[in-house]
Amino acid sequence: MEKVMIRLLARPSLRSPLMVVGLPGVGGIGDYVTQFLASTLDAVFFAELISPMLPDYVIVENGLCRLPRLAFHAVQKVEPNLVLVSGDAYPPREDVKAYYELCEEVVRFAKRLGVRDVISVGGFLASTRTRKGVYVAYTSEDLGRRFLSAGARKMQSGRIVGPAGLIPAMAAEAGMRAACLLSAVSSPFEDREASLSVLKVLLAALGLGIRPLS
Repeated sequence: MEKVMIRLLARPSLRSPLMVVGLPGVGGIGDYVTQFLASTLDAVFFAELISPMLPDYVIVENGLCRLPRLAFHAVQKVEPNLVLVSGDAYPPREDVKAYYELCEEVVRFAKRLGVRDVISVGGFLASTRTRKGVYVAYTSEDLGRRFLSAGARKMQSGRIVGPAGLIPAMAAEAGMRAACLLSAVSSPFEDREASLSVLKVLLAALGLGIRPLS
């Protein structure tokens, strides 16, 4: 294997889907949100991204081993249809080119699927100057208003590090609307309260009418 590859395992029929990207990161928010949506909405695993840029170990599940990957799940029972992107790991932090290539492949795949909107979710460590809550940065005023109306605050000047920021920005360059939904977290490892806050804002903005368990 010499480059990033997306392996298609099924061909779901999706109607103008919205992509939610929830990869491993600060506070465990991406994992929490995508796992909740996948289990609650009976998502179907249909594609995986594997890459030599990901770490040199395998994932073992009930004795079976596989390569680390990004997984794509399809949800057809709600409007808009959803594509959920979750993952096991990232490239090494210092390999900026690998991050760009991996994120670019996700955006290309979104384009192939007919995705119109790309939403990434994640967290950042709260500082003494940061108010607790959910923040949004967006590339479309119309999309941004949906999240602001759902309770998010507009993110002020700063940086969003990693795929949570790169994928929405690249999606915008490819002609899709995009937003990044982040919560200030108190723990870098697992912050259930912050994860739940992001999930509630996301569900309200998308009008899905699902009540997450507190």
